[in-house]
Amino acid sequence: MNARLLAAAAVLGLSASAFAVTVDGSTVGDGYSLRATQTVQTGFGDNASELNAAYARVEGGRLYVALTGNIEGNFNKLNVFIHTGAAGGENVITASSGSGGNNTGDDGWADKYAGFTFDSNFSANYMLIFRRGNDFGADKFDVNIAQVGTTNSWGFTDVFGGTQEGSVSGLTGGVAANGLDVAYNNANVAGIGGDGSSAADPVAAQAVTTGLEFSIALADLGSPNIGDIKISAMVNGGSHDYLSNQFLGGLPAPQGNLGGDGAGGYNGTVGDIDLNNYAGDQWFDVPTPGAVTLLGLAGLAGIRRRR
Repeated sequence: MNARLLAAAAVLGLSASAFAVTVDGSTVGDGYSLRATQTVQTGFGDNASELNAAYARVEGGRLYVALTGNIEGNFNKLNVFIHTGAAGGENVITASSGSGGNNTGDDGWADKYAGFTFDSNFSANYMLIFRRGNDFGADKFDVNIAQVGTTNSWGFTDVFGGTQEGSVSGLTGGVAANGLDVAYNNANVAGIGGDGSSAADPVAAQAVTTGLEFSIALADLGSPNIGDIKISAMVNGGSHDYLSNQFLGGLPAPQGNLGGDGAGGYNGTVGDIDLNNYAGDQWFDVPTPGAVTLLGLAGLAGIRRRR
């Protein structure tokens, strides 16, 4: 490797850390890695509840995740499940402890998800719930975090202080012992369409830069190996009992809302849904630090060989 290539490699080595992440509901300038792109147009309303793309990175002992798009202001749920590879995760969700299962009863999610099955290579260890709306004349944005398979959970109410958009850092409680940072920006008016089942335009999906962003300490996730982390994000109804077609990783097109029975029907639960019945992985992984640098070095090496 000559001096020029060494210098370029040094620049690439610095580049990953040169972009400090600001949790503000935008991916611009944050040095994120694109991890998943939406595959189907939303069945929950164009620019209402839609997930365009997923981005992630690890920096300074924290996991940063951005899900571009919109969360409808009617308390529809954006549910984010995290697989860390640790024992105790659930591939098939159990009910709340009060209903004979292992999970918390907070927000009622576990009893509605009881029986829900992830892809065979995914077992949820943690979950976060994000939603916004107007409650008796007051705008609010609420967040819940839970350790799946236990009753360890915590709820944060009105995190932006009377508004449905904003940013907050250092939310502490339950799993989030080292502080949870959350931001939401509802500026998106483009991205995927809303015909409910057709294939999404990946270029349009990747062009969206705003939406939901959060950061959590790896220590609060049990200090997992970064290469083991997987994330499954999905939009659900306000009572956790009617799944949309908005997942990241995405469902194969054409695909309408899953509802409770997988065919768009309502039955009061999503426990009959088995993601193994849908092609592809309904999750995305997280890049290890330096992965972008290694890719860049490979590109530089290729340039060198072509000379």
